[in-house]
Amino acid sequence: MPSVAIAEGNEVRPPNLFGWDRLDLASALAAFADRPYYAAQVYHHMYGRLETDFQAMTDLPTALRRELAERFRVDWPRVKDVRSSTDGSKKYLMALEDGGEIESVYILYGARVTLCVSSQIGCALACRFCLTGTMGLVRNLSPGEILGQIAVMARDHALAGTSYRVVFMGMGEPLHNYDPVMRAFRVMVDAKGFGLSPRRVTLSTAGLAPGIDKLAREKPRPRLAISLGAAHDTLRSELVPINRKYDLEALIGACRRFPLGPREKITFEYCLIDGVNDGEQDARRLARLTRGFPAKVNVIPYNEAGVPGFRTPAADGAQRFRDALLARGVAATIRWSKGRDVGAACGQLATRVAAG
Repeated sequence: MPSVAIAEGNEVRPPNLFGWDRLDLASALAAFADRPYYAAQVYHHMYGRLETDFQAMTDLPTALRRELAERFRVDWPRVKDVRSSTDGSKKYLMALEDGGEIESVYILYGARVTLCVSSQIGCALACRFCLTGTMGLVRNLSPGEILGQIAVMARDHALAGTSYRVVFMGMGEPLHNYDPVMRAFRVMVDAKGFGLSPRRVTLSTAGLAPGIDKLAREKPRPRLAISLGAAHDTLRSELVPINRKYDLEALIGACRRFPLGPREKITFEYCLIDGVNDGEQDARRLARLTRGFPAKVNVIPYNEAGVPGFRTPAADGAQRFRDALLARGVAATIRWSKGRDVGAACGQLATRVAAG
């Protein structure tokens, strides 16, 4: 739902338009904007041009700009800290209006830019190897708070109008916050919004099978990635507790039903943990699990994040595991996470400030 006016001390701030979709804007502006296309212009200024100042929307009448500034605002999350990695990546700590905090990551792979965004403050799934899971779930993010992360990083790095990627792989389980995530996604892929191709947006889930089935019915929809962790139920239930509710049979069944475009594959993110899930038998099980439908495996060596009992495997161990998958016909790559030196890698995002 669109944000409403909020109280800040004795001051009541007007509603924040950022995060509103085309229909919300049209409804809000209908009472005082005499031409329907004005709402579309505001929409494009906010998302396509990353403009937050109504006075800079100079294709709108002066009186309308003045009215908008009196009734509404366009605000993004506030940047509290930016930590720069030696590999060019940056971790952003952003503050929300209620005092909550989230982390997002600007990632460089050569010339390719990927923005990793959060969908929740914390996470309820409590995957044992993930630092975010130690926070528990504080709350869901709104569409504007999700899109605001992209806007902050896009403006910092002059990405408006360029072709970058977005991954829902930050804090939270996106399918636990389904409607706001999808509302944000639709703005991302709108030609007058952020203008991204749906193929450049990836949603990663720890395995909510009903949510995958629901996502399969969306048009357009993001690419699908599965955070797997283990290829047999006993170990996966220990590492990824949601597996106790939706086991591998249910999860793989949902993946097999998921419609894919030409050359599209479901990505399985396999967090490789030294001495836990990195054996030859684990590779055999993973190969069997992903057989028979378009799939690829990203082997992600575990990023140590202060969670006791979990260690990063040696590089040659990760290569052996990858090679064992390749030998069994699995499309597999090793993905060493970016931003490890600043706590920006997979599984390392966490804050300690709850919403107040």
